[in-house]
Amino acid sequence: MKQRWLVAVIGLPLLLLILLYCPVWATMLLVTAVSSLAAYELLKVAGKNVSRELIIITAVFAAAQVITIYCRDLLPEDVPAMFFGPLPLILSLFAASVITYGKNNAVGFSTVSAGIVGGAFFPAMYGCILLLRMHDSFGRVYVLAPFFTAFAGDSLAMYFGKWFGKKKMAPHVSPNKTWAGFYGNMLGSALGMLLLGLIGSRFFGYTPNYIMLALVGIVSNVFGQLGDLSTSLIKREAGVKDYSRLFLTHGGVLDRFDSTLFIAPVIYLFVCLGII
Repeated sequence: MKQRWLVAVIGLPLLLLILLYCPVWATMLLVTAVSSLAAYELLKVAGKNVSRELIIITAVFAAAQVITIYCRDLLPEDVPAMFFGPLPLILSLFAASVITYGKNNAVGFSTVSAGIVGGAFFPAMYGCILLLRMHDSFGRVYVLAPFFTAFAGDSLAMYFGKWFGKKKMAPHVSPNKTWAGFYGNMLGSALGMLLLGLIGSRFFGYTPNYIMLALVGIVSNVFGQLGDLSTSLIKREAGVKDYSRLFLTHGGVLDRFDSTLFIAPVIYLFVCLGII
């Protein structure tokens, strides 16, 4: 319990400091670190015969993809962004698989798949946090949306599951999750987005549409719960409790920011469409 409070007391203010008061490049560095660590954790848990070199390659390309997002205005317009991260990573992983096939240290397709998901898709999804922060007008408001949605939803889900939870939602994937917690999670995300609207209006000159904020919170929360269950499924198949011990008893990056991983792209889509 003391370790959990220690992580919360130190981690939350540091996160807010980086997202709100530091330059955009600080958010880029944060997202780069999170993406690289997520790729590392996924490879260690879901891959087989994962060498140090393969982890480094995957982490480097994950970082390259986030940096590409940050420097997108400096890149040639006629060169697709995939050539700066995802494509070289995919080619490298398949090359390693072909070269090592039939050997004791063979890189199997499960490892290739984990590397592609961790090194290409995860940075693209986490990169939406950086894109939200880079928004011209209300980046400091939008960048908080995935976290308000995820944390508020998780908090209310815990209480709804405790008070009303009887029917299990996905007992073979996550035995503690209930349908009551599922609906409480959505309600918590809606309330979290309403709170964000109030904060944005009070401190950042944001004009909120509270109905749309609540709806976006509910919709994005469904994807967030899918992310939570998906990462839990991978752990269950691998037979591990946590992805790592980076955050002590809180687990690793994918234990703490699994729902945020799936929520950020949805929030970014709604921002691009001008819905919030």
